[in-house]
Formats: sequence, structure tokens, C-alpha cells
Amino acid sequence: MRIAGTGRFVFITQWVAAVVLPAFFFVGRAFVGADAGWLAVIGVVYGFFLILLMLLPPLLTVFDRDVRARKATRHWYDIATFVLWGAFLVASLTVPDAGDSGSVNTALTNWTGGAVSNDAAAVICGIAGIVIGIAYLATFVLAIMGIVRAGRTVAAPA
Repeated sequence: MRIAGTGRFVFITQWVAAVVLPAFFFVGRAFVGADAGWLAVIGVVYGFFLILLMLLPPLLTVFDRDVRARKATRHWYDIATFVLWGAFLVASLTVPDAGDSGSVNTALTNWTGGAVSNDAAAVICGIAGIVIGIAYLATFVLAIMGIVRAGRTVAAPA
């Protein structure tokens, strides 16, 4: 597991993204054209737990001696993190929501003038959700693998 040039960017940005992405998912997408519904209200509660969950892989990377020393994450962790962030943004722009009067439009539906329906956006959001789950699991596993690898290199006889 080598440390790549993007590692420094990810090492710093992962802390900010863990807070900004859930906030954008629940509330911020209204600023880019989505209609705000009950998801924005419920997001105050669920967003807190999602932020804690998103902070777990960055916290694990701190226990990786190589990452901590270089202040840069490992290459495969970077890739998984970029996929996670991208899928999170896609899900934020396509997540279905409802208000008191029924379904409200997603940002993608509003951007395309209705060419992409709310149902199609919901399918895209579902696929993005699956990618989020896989990418999150990958970041978690890769962070643990980095800790194990760094511990193994220190414990090896010289």
C-alpha cells in the first residue's frame, strides 16, 4: 500500500467532508435546486449519526503510523474515498423527498426540467446508495489494513 500524491489532500479533506457531505445530503441540496421536504427536518437527527459514522475511517487512519508520519493517506484508501464522496454527491442530488403535500422534486429533476423523473432519480439514488455502502466498507477495511501493515513493519526484526 503506497502513499500517493492525492493522499495529502484526502488526509485533510476527509475530516471536512465527513461533516459537509451529510449536511449537504439533508439540507444543502436545497441550495442547488432541490425542493426541501421532510428529509431536511429528519436530517437534523440522522445527520448527527451519519457524521459520526463518516468520521470513523478518518479516525482509523490516524492510527496508521505511516499515514500519521507523512500526513497523507494510502493510494487505495484515496480511491475508495473519492468513490464514496462522488456517490454521496450523486445520492444527494437524486434522493427522493416528500413534503406535506406529497412528493417534492429532486435537484436532478429540477435541473433537467422534468426530463429525469423523480422515479428515475430514486433509482439513481438507490444505485448510489449501494456504491456508498461498498465504498464505505472499502474505506473502513483499507484503513484497518493500513494500521495492520504499519504495525507489522514496525514489529519486524531489523
